[in-house]
Amino acid sequence: MTSTLKQTLIDKIQLIEDESLLTLLNSEVNYFTQKNIADVTNSLSKEDFEELSNLMKEPFGEDTVSLDEYKKETARWRTK
Repeated sequence: MTSTLKQTLIDKIQLIEDESLLTLLNSEVNYFTQKNIADVTNSLSKEDFEELSNLMKEPFGEDTVSLDEYKKETARWRTK
């Protein structure tokens, strides 16, 4: 990163008055500057991680039903 880009970012940040935006920026900078970036899956058990991995490998929409099938299956719970 060039010093010009760094200074441009510093200048933009100095103009920000929104505390929630500054908090968000701080969180993002902290995340990306960590040496060991934590992954949300790090806290999963081996079994849970395997289940999640298998779910990600399933074809998208594999368990999807049509609107007509949905209405037929849920008709007993709907009243007119």
